[in-house]
Amino acid sequence: MQERRGTRKTVMNFAIYILAIPLIILAGGTGWLRHRFDGNGGWIGRHGDLLEAAGRIFFFLLAAAVGLLIFSRLRDRLGRETADPEPPVDPDVAWLQELQKSAASRITEDDRKAIAMFVELIVDPARRRSRLTETIDLDERAVVQQVSISFSLPHAENGGRVLYVPVVQPRKGELVDNFHLRNARGDSLPTMSYEESIRLASAGLRLLIEMSGSEQVPPAHRTLGEAERAAELALLQIVATRGPMNSQVVDRKMDIILEKIKFRDDESRLRVRKYVAALSSSYPIVAVVPAAEATSGRLLLKYERTFVPSSLTRGWRGLLRLSLGLKPDQVAVPVELALTAESYHLRVNAPSNKYVLKQFLQCRHCRTLATRKWRGMQPRGMKDEDDKQGLCAHKVGPAVEVDHHFRVRRRRGQNFVHVYMRGYAKASPKMRDLQVLARFKEVPPGARGRATVTALATTLLIAVAGNLVGTAHGAQVGGLPALMLALPAVAAGWFGMASDKDALVGGSLLARLSLIVSGAVSVAAVVLYLGSPAPAPAGSIAQPLSFVGITDWRWIALCAVSALNLIYVSYRFTLKLVHYSDLLKREDLGTGEFAWR
Repeated sequence: MQERRGTRKTVMNFAIYILAIPLIILAGGTGWLRHRFDGNGGWIGRHGDLLEAAGRIFFFLLAAAVGLLIFSRLRDRLGRETADPEPPVDPDVAWLQELQKSAASRITEDDRKAIAMFVELIVDPARRRSRLTETIDLDERAVVQQVSISFSLPHAENGGRVLYVPVVQPRKGELVDNFHLRNARGDSLPTMSYEESIRLASAGLRLLIEMSGSEQVPPAHRTLGEAERAAELALLQIVATRGPMNSQVVDRKMDIILEKIKFRDDESRLRVRKYVAALSSSYPIVAVVPAAEATSGRLLLKYERTFVPSSLTRGWRGLLRLSLGLKPDQVAVPVELALTAESYHLRVNAPSNKYVLKQFLQCRHCRTLATRKWRGMQPRGMKDEDDKQGLCAHKVGPAVEVDHHFRVRRRRGQNFVHVYMRGYAKASPKMRDLQVLARFKEVPPGARGRATVTALATTLLIAVAGNLVGTAHGAQVGGLPALMLALPAVAAGWFGMASDKDALVGGSLLARLSLIVSGAVSVAAVVLYLGSPAPAPAGSIAQPLSFVGITDWRWIALCAVSALNLIYVSYRFTLKLVHYSDLLKREDLGTGEFAWR
């Protein structure tokens, strides 16, 4: 069916191409309508050129409309996904029953504490994650994320031979690229496969149900009743469903299922709900760590992965940067990992030839700057003047109810952004969808310095050539001025290509436009010089108007355009240089200070 539909669209596109060909010929041709009125008298015969011009404009507009139609059809075709997203797939009942049996047999004395720790890290990860450091490197097209997690695991030595530590929980259906997991020494650690992690999750669910219904302290092993086993099987179906499930659908299902389980208190019921809800939308990547790694109840794990970021470019400016081959100058980094640890550090590293121009911690929906008085809330789903999409998860609360803190490293000409957040994981509800928006610029001189030098050379050479054209000496120097005038165009093309090709951020739109102006003016000057007539003989009347000795109005126009380009780009370059110097002179707010001269 899809192949037939694609064939029909291909035939339709070909027919549109055939239709566009005569329209283009009629719009670009001359004389096809005018000569038909040459033999007629009256108004039509006298205005044949006007009628033909009107006809050519009409066919040009038709050709442009057909071109836009072709463009939109091809854009839709290229932008369409190759495969439609599949709905969540329910697992086989027989496989779920076998999974349920294996879960009951897996909970042994050796593995019981390790499974209980796995459950706790899923239900409340921030309780055991004492510190999380996230580093983002922007040196390549793909964002490289490096995360270091410090776990506080008391009595980990008594939890058996191995520990099951969920390190990251990607959304179901999301591919994790270039994932590497290491311990504190840098040695690689194994992770569980999908089948193994599902079996571990089912064992964790069985243990959680046993503990939630037990009246003994500490909870002891017990046999589940028939109703509880049926409820466990229904919860396993939610956990093992392939593909993310709608959170509202999951909540409605759990409201019915959890009524069949006897809980000793509301806290036990809430733990089961959190556990199933977390595993209904994500697959945990579980590290298998020897218990000996957790020395003194501390465990340090590191992982690395890559992301291909989406574009934030909007409007004509973003399209212009893209068309000129410029990299984006700002990046938005979500801080969702701050909700999984007591202490969170984020560092965004740009290339060494960049510095931080602006940095904001803000809501990614309303773009409002975050304050320490914000509290989390459930998105209202209602649009208003501040929340255009109804998705904001923050509100302003009394200072006494706020127990979180953040700090952003002051801008001092460095090439990185450092954000520290504490206490956001304990908030309920969570303050989600916060992001760090950072904008970077090149360290002077950079592209603006090269553009300034090119504009200066272009202006001087055009002024010299314009003076030579108007004198008798101009005929004696031959084609040397034409060669000299071509040099700025070559330099502009070289400087435009010599940019940070592999970096994610970089490039100056102003510098690129200035180089284009310098190159265009240089090419125009070469053409004008080669086509200039011989200079006027001595004794002829000079032109009344001159500009820096240039009397030809065409050379005056070229020199004026180049001079304006030079003035503006040099002004912006000087402004950037002074601003960067001011950033370097800022004093740190700490007690010590390193200085250089």
